[in-house]
Amino acid sequence: MDSVDVRIFCELAFREQSYETFHERHPSAAEIGKKIGLDEKTVRARISNMEESGFIKYYQASPALSLFGMSSVSLFRFEALNLSTKYVVINHLHDVPRLVESSDYIGKNFTARIAGGTEEEARKAAEALAARYELGTTHLGSVSLGESPARLDRLDWQIIKALRYDARSNNKDLAEALSVTQRMAGYRSSKLLKSGVVQTKAVIDPKRQAGLVFYELELLVDEQFRGGVSRWLRERFGQQLWSLSSPAPSLLLASLFSFTLAEPEDGVIEALRQSGVKRCLLLILKEVIEPKRPNWIDELIDLRISSHRR
Repeated sequence: MDSVDVRIFCELAFREQSYETFHERHPSAAEIGKKIGLDEKTVRARISNMEESGFIKYYQASPALSLFGMSSVSLFRFEALNLSTKYVVINHLHDVPRLVESSDYIGKNFTARIAGGTEEEARKAAEALAARYELGTTHLGSVSLGESPARLDRLDWQIIKALRYDARSNNKDLAEALSVTQRMAGYRSSKLLKSGVVQTKAVIDPKRQAGLVFYELELLVDEQFRGGVSRWLRERFGQQLWSLSSPAPSLLLASLFSFTLAEPEDGVIEALRQSGVKRCLLLILKEVIEPKRPNWIDELIDLRISSHRR
């Protein structure tokens, strides 16, 4: 793999809400190519190679959490007292109410995205986890969810369930599984995707990640220098910077990738030399932890199907 492959994968796996509405199972090759400066044929070929090699393990579909009464998702970073404690916590993360996703980093840190009917509800879940295992906690920001974009019927929920861990399932297989026509399966699944009710993402196989390092730089900056530091990050790292956010006025979170372990440390040293940067924390991603199946989202999908059956 080269940096172009990884940049395409980031668009499939860590996609921000920056695409026009779409009805394929992920943003089209044309859209991705337009965003990162490649032609559609090249993007399509590279995606196929990643799928065939097993680097992309599968595609997951996730329903809009607002369908379940969730109004926000909060991101927390936790620091364990030691590695042994972190391993215990990682193995019990499925006990955290409304856990959406978690990431394990080299060392004593991990992050968790927690949904809630309110931001306070998510915060209490994080506090309960921290108190149970004596964890240090940093709230990295929250995202407000809009109102539920649509009312779904039983077939909609059945399609969501069928696509949940096989989002690239073709219309023929989907139709046979749900006893509907291919045309109906294609129309309904496209409608769900286009409306934003369902999002899809690529899931990586960590065993095939050799030679690829995903990492984050967490920068504490003077607010007046935030714009300048943001520009420096984009210019310095180019395509290797696949996401940049500012959950607080004095905080910048830069998500990057490299092909050596030296590059992340070099990035920290260079960042600390920039005007206005007070601190730069390096977090090297070990793996994104898949929630155990069935998880709370799967259970709520089954409840919706059952309720429509009655």
